[in-house]
Amino acid sequence: MKRPFSDETLNRIIKYLVITFLAFGIILIAIQFTNFWAWLFGAIKAVVVPVALAYMAALIVFPIIKYLEKKGVGPRGFSLGLVFVLTVALIFAGFYYLTPRIIEQLKNFFDRDFQTIILYLQTDLRDDFIFGTDLYDQISAYITQTDIINTTLDNMIPNLINTLSSSIIPLMASVALLPILLIYYLLDYEMISERIRSIIPPKHEKNVAELGSRLNQTVGAYLRGQAFLMLVLGTVATIVYRLIGLKYYLVFGVLVGVTNIIPYFGMIIAAVPPIVYTFIATTGPGPWLVLLVNVVLQFIEGNIFQPLIIGHHLQMHPIVIIVSILFFGSLFGAVGVIFASPIAASLRVIYNFIKDRRKETKKLSQTEANAP
Repeated sequence: MKRPFSDETLNRIIKYLVITFLAFGIILIAIQFTNFWAWLFGAIKAVVVPVALAYMAALIVFPIIKYLEKKGVGPRGFSLGLVFVLTVALIFAGFYYLTPRIIEQLKNFFDRDFQTIILYLQTDLRDDFIFGTDLYDQISAYITQTDIINTTLDNMIPNLINTLSSSIIPLMASVALLPILLIYYLLDYEMISERIRSIIPPKHEKNVAELGSRLNQTVGAYLRGQAFLMLVLGTVATIVYRLIGLKYYLVFGVLVGVTNIIPYFGMIIAAVPPIVYTFIATTGPGPWLVLLVNVVLQFIEGNIFQPLIIGHHLQMHPIVIIVSILFFGSLFGAVGVIFASPIAASLRVIYNFIKDRRKETKKLSQTEANAP
């Protein structure tokens, strides 16, 4: 009687079943220690975030230092100090110029327009409600009876505080540590790379070195392009907002530049406040004009600025980037949203590297098989 499975197939099935049961067993055991894993994950995150920020900043700054050294500006400490001083001076000048004007516009908003918006929500919104006054009255009655707004605020404020303490505050601490880590990293850039390379087994050293070079080149070019893109878009948006007569053009323009760190979602997030404001405000451009400006900016950013400034260093479908933002954002919060695109770019580089190595191995095997 012929058996349905060969010994080799049966052994393979048993091996996969054992691996599956072991995986489920490990998961069940790990669930019993959720507090420990949360503590461990938090500790790792506290270390990884500042180191990752320093690494990404080094990818942006190090090519400038190497360029200065090629031009004879050295030693490393002098070129690093020159770049560091110029960077700090530019950042300080930007804050010195922008901060007072942004604060002034925000102060004017809360002194003049904030009460108008509150009054509109309490009175005129009923007349302008797109689905009619009857539905508005039903919704208003439901909100009053269920007290849903106060309940939502009571739940939202603790969650917001928890989010700030778990994501924003550690991120600010990491940014504060960034200059120190960056200086030490850039001073000993080659030595640190060599030390990391020395840990790798000799038979894999060449492949890992090439993979590291690809990662540095791709992610570094993307980060430099993205930083420049944020500056360009923020400047263009500020100028256009002012030309169309938008009142708080500087605040809304800076918002466009800052939120552009989040691909695709950033421009949408930045478009909501000016559109809502112009819909309620009685002076200035209408909401449809502001919407049109943001649609044009989104088109220019995706079809002109992105290919021109960032080039083809990312080369990933928008769906992949959006899924990366959602996935890493759910894992790491605000930090995950910021790091999603560089992580996705790194994974793409690793995938392409493995695929290239497999092609080379297959081609070499075919060459050896055809050799006499």
